[in-house]
Amino acid sequence: MLQEGYMMETGDIAGTQHEFREKLINTIGEALTDSFYTIWLANHCTRTDVDSLASWGFNSVRVAMHYKWFTLPIEEEPVSGEHTWLEKGFEMIDSLLDWCGDNEMYLILDLHGAPGGQGTNASISDYDPSKPSLWESQENKDKTVALWTRLAGRYSDEPWMGGYDLINETNWTFPEGNNSRLRDLFVRITDSIRRVDPNHMIIIEGNWFANDFSGLTPPWDDNMAYSFHKYWSFNDPGSLNWVLDLRNNYNVPIWLGESGENSNTWFTNLISLCESLNTGWSWWPLKKAGINNPLRVEINDDYLQLIDNWRGNGPFLSAEEAFQAVLTFADRHRIGNCHFQKDVVDAMIRQPHTTETLPFVRRTVNDTVFAPEYDLGRNGHAYFDVDTADYHGDMDGTYTDWNSGWSFRNDGVDLEPCGDAPPGNGYNVGWTENGEWVSYTLINDSAAAYTMELRSASAGNGSRIHVEVNGADASGPVELPATGGWQQWVSKEIGGIILPEGTVRVKIVFERGGSNLNWFRFSNPQPVSLLPFKALSAVTSVLENKIHITLNKQVTAPVSPEVSDFSLTGSGSEKMLEKAELSGETGRVLVLTSAIPLFFNELLRVTYSGSGIMHADQPLEPFSDLAVQNMLARHFQVPARIQAEYFYENSGLQLETCTDAGGGQNTGYADRGDYLDYVLYVPGAGDYLMDFRIATERYNAGLQILEKQEDRFEVLGNMLFERTGGWQSWTTQTTSVTLNEGKYLIRLLVTGDEHNLNWFEFRQPVSGRMKPGSRHEEGFFLIYPNPASGRTTFIWNRPHSQPAGIHVFDSMGRVVFSGQLYGDRVVIDLSGWQSGIYLVQIKSGDDLQLEKLVVQPTP
Repeated sequence: MLQEGYMMETGDIAGTQHEFREKLINTIGEALTDSFYTIWLANHCTRTDVDSLASWGFNSVRVAMHYKWFTLPIEEEPVSGEHTWLEKGFEMIDSLLDWCGDNEMYLILDLHGAPGGQGTNASISDYDPSKPSLWESQENKDKTVALWTRLAGRYSDEPWMGGYDLINETNWTFPEGNNSRLRDLFVRITDSIRRVDPNHMIIIEGNWFANDFSGLTPPWDDNMAYSFHKYWSFNDPGSLNWVLDLRNNYNVPIWLGESGENSNTWFTNLISLCESLNTGWSWWPLKKAGINNPLRVEINDDYLQLIDNWRGNGPFLSAEEAFQAVLTFADRHRIGNCHFQKDVVDAMIRQPHTTETLPFVRRTVNDTVFAPEYDLGRNGHAYFDVDTADYHGDMDGTYTDWNSGWSFRNDGVDLEPCGDAPPGNGYNVGWTENGEWVSYTLINDSAAAYTMELRSASAGNGSRIHVEVNGADASGPVELPATGGWQQWVSKEIGGIILPEGTVRVKIVFERGGSNLNWFRFSNPQPVSLLPFKALSAVTSVLENKIHITLNKQVTAPVSPEVSDFSLTGSGSEKMLEKAELSGETGRVLVLTSAIPLFFNELLRVTYSGSGIMHADQPLEPFSDLAVQNMLARHFQVPARIQAEYFYENSGLQLETCTDAGGGQNTGYADRGDYLDYVLYVPGAGDYLMDFRIATERYNAGLQILEKQEDRFEVLGNMLFERTGGWQSWTTQTTSVTLNEGKYLIRLLVTGDEHNLNWFEFRQPVSGRMKPGSRHEEGFFLIYPNPASGRTTFIWNRPHSQPAGIHVFDSMGRVVFSGQLYGDRVVIDLSGWQSGIYLVQIKSGDDLQLEKLVVQPTP
């Protein structure tokens, strides 16, 4: 009932309904404009729309009312101060209520456009700044009260009338500097409603887009709810605390009365959060152009040409052509002409309650599978994409385009129209990045080895993928070629893909992004027994010192492979292996465990030289120097300063721009139970000083420091922070912790009030407590560990503005290492050095430091 400019594609030239109507009258005349609006209202919401909403699982409709369909503007009233009632608006509500009741759905009346307009954000309420607003006119206030009185009297006994949302999204600066005028009008409307309708719920929204309830508490009615709106912000558990406090403090219902205009991931996460907190929700809008609504409208070209005419660009349509353009536009909004975005509805109704996936289209392995038709489900379950939602409300206005092609579906997967020859569904997957993947559920009537044909295009250097079947690698690494253009398509064949009988989940994983995908299909089925038994790929764990080797067939013997049959090298040296075992439900994964830590920046390779691992009567083919995909999490070698944003995992905290020295980002909005995880490598156990760079306005801010040990966390210490006086007023606050030797995960668990964290640092051990070695603690440079074997680290011990020159001499005075250090540390590989004593010379500007380095034999 109210047209916002962005939904009409006219936000830049006619952001409000009255501006749109005026341009249309100037183009086609008032009579044809009235005809357009008759058709527009008839098409935009019909019984079929409401029936569909009910069938999809929705239980209420919030209708955005414009007062002009119910009564005249004050400047058009024949008698000043009186109210002329227009039956059109009431009849539309009568019909909508009947449709809702037939589907046992509630109807919420929302006064979206109040008389005069309720906010300077004009498009929301059709505000005309040349006329008095709702807040500047007593007559507009009187008309608002009279309208609600008439509506409430008409529907007072209707069982499926859910409630009255009095004024949508007020956004007005009142001269009193508070919301007293808003409260006064709310109370006045409430009193008028209650004289004719004691039954139905009254809903109020705060100022500034429904989120400022200052001065609007305590509630003044026993059947009243507070409606807040939420757009483009994080959906962490603490994000609704402010409105939960209102509910708890005043024992009053709250309702998320409006949200939307984001991605499926954002929808699922917010709805899941709301329902976990017993809070209802309503979404905006039902239909428009674009992928993020239940119904997508395809905009006709002649309508877009008309809009361009209004911008002053030709060729110009005649009045008759313009009329036909807007009639077609109205007709495109009829539900039968809209595209049903089943992914959006699935994200809102099903996905908040499950991580299970469903096929987007039911297919067998004999069908061509179109890449954009990956399974329905959450990010990380049906697909994985790096950018999945827009949080610009919490990210300094930085917008995130979650679907770069803005086509077909509303997930994070980037889709665009496809120019490849058939077959295809008109779209392709694009903008692929490292680690992203899409999955598909297929049905197979018999197990076989297939050739997979995959259609790709790349204007860059191509990409590297692998194909997984039911969670295990089925192809090994596959290079997709550069093709000379993003729509220059070629086919790639991948042989030996074994598909089992039954339900098969095929996943295409981009180890290295850079190719578009159109479709894939399987052909040429062969008996599995004809394939050799071989290794496909190897990959590390993320946190553990383990290598997972995926085979193309199941191991039938032995249950415990011989570890001596395997060797592992990293950074040019052999790693000691302590265990080899069979793992995974499929029996196709061998797991090797290293006796020493493995690191994220190592080039690892694995070799198998045995003959005893069997599939039936087939021995596993030996392999040499099989490249291992290194997925180990980035670690920080103690001593180290760690920027807060370099976490391994973040639960609940948010990043913001930091004004502390060095800039960057800090974590903020810390609530009890939030945490940050980091991976440490501690070469030598001992007691360390731990500095935190903190800013907080709270008096009881604090956290707990924990170390993960197998499947549990052990407390290393607690830190209570002193108040710094501001959220960007930074101080360094220190505690001490005892760290065990090794590589492991630590957690900073928020146990106190809110605080911001810029960085934390593990530095020199508390005197006398270092073991088993020591590090030099004098001068402007540190060497740690020292004595050392395998590697050591040269570390700045103070702020610096210029590089340091490093020279290392052996006992004969020969230079064995020479280099420049521009960062804060350099790791020296000692694996090729003879054991003995070395002299280290470090020079920075006028400072010169000499240190002794003891290199011990590698164990």
